[in-house]
Amino acid sequence: MKRMTLLAKREGLSTADFRNYWAGPHAALALGMDGITKYTHNRVDKALWNMGSEPIFDVDGIVELFFADAEAMRAAQASTVGQKYIPADEPLFLKGWTLCVVETNGAEPSAPAAKVLVPFHAQPSAREEFWRDLQQVAGSMHSTIALNWTISTARRERLWAEPAPPTGLVSIWLPSVAEAHAAFEPSSRLRAAIEHHCLHAVAYLIDQLRIR
Repeated sequence: MKRMTLLAKREGLSTADFRNYWAGPHAALALGMDGITKYTHNRVDKALWNMGSEPIFDVDGIVELFFADAEAMRAAQASTVGQKYIPADEPLFLKGWTLCVVETNGAEPSAPAAKVLVPFHAQPSAREEFWRDLQQVAGSMHSTIALNWTISTARRERLWAEPAPPTGLVSIWLPSVAEAHAAFEPSSRLRAAIEHHCLHAVAYLIDQLRIR
């Protein structure tokens, strides 16, 4: 089971201070939850491409929390850390919090690579065809691609949330940052596949930090 949570930093907080607090006191607190098998911070460096006139999401980071199964995830959320301490800590560095529990097609590569995350809005019926087209593109680009499809969402009472949470997020790993830029040029097959299946999408270049 995987949670992907879109984060928007608190207004007036610098990017450096946001990242430092997220990776420092907040990460240490989150690690107090049992059942986490992997914990990754995806820090947004820049938007490489936007499908539309303006970005549809307000995102400074996307946190990925992996659990062995649904029961482990429920237990972590129901713990004192998950129910009390983490929600109390979040307003110290966050403006926005939008949780997506996802089902994932594909897997993360073992070798380091340039990473791009693409949250999107699409028709629910598009999942199988979208995944098939992404697999075909991955083979031609020497890249690894995963499709994370949102199955449920949540928001925090004290924080802003995306008015329309993403239908899902595409994870893309490429050999270099230059190739990540090239992947979203107008002639790109990847960009064409996303445009074909999505109503809105934004491609974020990610500075990845593995916490666990």
